[in-house]
Amino acid sequence: MSLRPIILTLVALSFLGPVVRAEDEPIPREVQFAVDRGLEWLNKNQDRTGTWNAGNSATAAATGLATMAFMARGHVPGQGPYGDTLNRGIDAIIGLQARDGLIGSASNGVMYEHGICTVALCEAYGMLDERRQNLAKNAISKAVRVILDAQRVAKSADDQGGWRYTPQAHDSDISVSGWQLMALRGVTNAGANIPQRAIDEGVAYILRRAVVGGGFSYSGNSEPNPARTGTGVLALSLMGQPTDPVVKSAVKSGGDYLLRTAGSTYASGGYYYYTVYYCSQAAWQLGGNYWTALNLRLSADIRSRQKADGHWGDGESSDSYCTAMAILALTVPYRYLPIYQR
Repeated sequence: MSLRPIILTLVALSFLGPVVRAEDEPIPREVQFAVDRGLEWLNKNQDRTGTWNAGNSATAAATGLATMAFMARGHVPGQGPYGDTLNRGIDAIIGLQARDGLIGSASNGVMYEHGICTVALCEAYGMLDERRQNLAKNAISKAVRVILDAQRVAKSADDQGGWRYTPQAHDSDISVSGWQLMALRGVTNAGANIPQRAIDEGVAYILRRAVVGGGFSYSGNSEPNPARTGTGVLALSLMGQPTDPVVKSAVKSGGDYLLRTAGSTYASGGYYYYTVYYCSQAAWQLGGNYWTALNLRLSADIRSRQKADGHWGDGESSDSYCTAMAILALTVPYRYLPIYQR
């Protein structure tokens, strides 16, 4: 497939705009306070280059996540108290893109960064000034090309349709695949035309990770855990056909698994912030009792870990990464980002 069709359809990109929250769904004051303290910490710790430093292997990811964290609270590039902060973040993401379209600095795990940054650009696109919007359109076009090409690399039947750490990888995992599917959803939200085959094969891969009895595995026959299950539920909720009985069954069993494991620590496996981000997103998509029960536990647990100066961080990764992920988990019900909409 050539790049040209993607570029042409991206001309139609348009911002969906923030969804106004219903009056009966107020954001608790303590959540707002925690989020705003975290954003102020991120604002003070942005590098002069516009990035959020996370070491040589994750700077692009931290920058994409931090940029989304501000927008998830309703802040807009070029406007308000964090307008310049957001513009610098967007400029940094665009500047990190290589000629081949790949966005990232990690030698092993670059597709994580690429997916995250592609989502960030899509979420910001409609709010950018004309100059940045043109730059972002070109960057998104090239980024989508990378995602589609990486999916089409020859793989086993079990791995087909998914993604792994690098664009040339011949295997797949649910975590990397989740970010690529979110990126494709971000592009389609904005009005671009993504080949249906790419979406169908991505959904089929996620369905193959569904475990009998509930939950989703990382790859192959690995065991489910909350992070993997949150990823699977979210990916199917965003990309799958909601009336498809197979998709409905996998999503429900995944939600039931998250409820059953809600009493266990979300830090199992050492990926706390990654876990609570995906579980919050999944719970929001599931709605009803899933959201009520899971959000109460998640929100309280996340806020209990915030440091005195407003940041989060427990050695899982950089403080910028942890802070951004905590804020993104807490701001799901704000619904300012199109990707958060049901």
